[in-house]
Amino acid sequence: MIVLLVLLALVEIVLWFFPVPDPYENAKKNMFYPPIGNMYIESQFDPNLNLEFATEDGLLGFENYKEPTKFTINNYGFRGDELKMPKPNSEYRIFAIGGSSTESLYIDDKDVWTQVLQENLNKNNDSANVKVYNAGKSGDNIQDHLAMLSHRIIHLQPDEVIVFCGINDVTRLMLDKNPLKFNVNKKEEAKVGFGKMLGVFLYEFQIPRRLYYAFKSEEDALETIEIESNYQKKVKKTQSRPVENQLPETDYGNYTNKLKSLIGICQANDIKLIFATQVVTWDTEEETLKNWHWMTSRGGTRYNAKRLQQKVDSINAITINEGKTFGIPVFRTDSIIPKTSTYLYDDCHFNPAGSKKMGDELATFIKTLNK
Repeated sequence: MIVLLVLLALVEIVLWFFPVPDPYENAKKNMFYPPIGNMYIESQFDPNLNLEFATEDGLLGFENYKEPTKFTINNYGFRGDELKMPKPNSEYRIFAIGGSSTESLYIDDKDVWTQVLQENLNKNNDSANVKVYNAGKSGDNIQDHLAMLSHRIIHLQPDEVIVFCGINDVTRLMLDKNPLKFNVNKKEEAKVGFGKMLGVFLYEFQIPRRLYYAFKSEEDALETIEIESNYQKKVKKTQSRPVENQLPETDYGNYTNKLKSLIGICQANDIKLIFATQVVTWDTEEETLKNWHWMTSRGGTRYNAKRLQQKVDSINAITINEGKTFGIPVFRTDSIIPKTSTYLYDDCHFNPAGSKKMGDELATFIKTLNK
């Protein structure tokens, strides 16, 4: 027993040199500290984060791409150059808000579409120094975009905001039973049992953390983002499930109202606003790309891809209509970026060529608007 304990201690010490995150870190923060810092924003990056990512073999469009790729977060928690406050007089400041298609996790800092956009807008531009900051976050939807704009970005003096949303809103509208975010927690203090406290204690150590990740549920695995991409595993889990052709009813009113809120905030603060529709490959004709779909599996159910596409098309139609009603330019990503593996590697994410095309085309769009 003594030898076993000594061995476990040695293994634990070695593993601390190769740490994995605590799966219950956020829960512990809320358990022991008041959630003042993150009270209104469900997801955000810590400032000055510096990560490296790699992609698995065969991922479409990454065959000859650099590895590892750099993913860095600046001093204010956004992807992009260092942000200076107060804003320099010569700077024209743009924020891109969205989900994982904006965040572009596995695309290198130099190649992410927001950086491509920045470089394009600075070409032959002697009047201003354009800075584009990437506020994208995987899984974020219109609720999160509104929080990001109102609580994190407004006070940073943006001149222009790009909102690139859609696919995560389909999932939330279908499956979220509390879209208005009512406080449904009981006010009386919940009793914390011995088992829960033991779990809190054990996950302070690396061996239990690794056991958690080794045996986590299929649904947890689908939602987990890893340092090396694991899309083949996600695809396999999705394809093992039967296809459900009957989709839940969708009430688009919440999405519409929050679009109007984004518009109102920008108009009240004299900020230019651009909407970008979502490009999704659920109706692609390319079989190779269909074989990389994994996001059709949501809430433990795999849904019919083409019917999901119809819901994304409905979201895009609302974005276009609200843009037309309030005079907001709309970049038609869904028709400008072809739904092929030349530009996308799965359901909706850009590969390096797609990221460049997005940045180039959006720059042309913005320059045309400003003529």
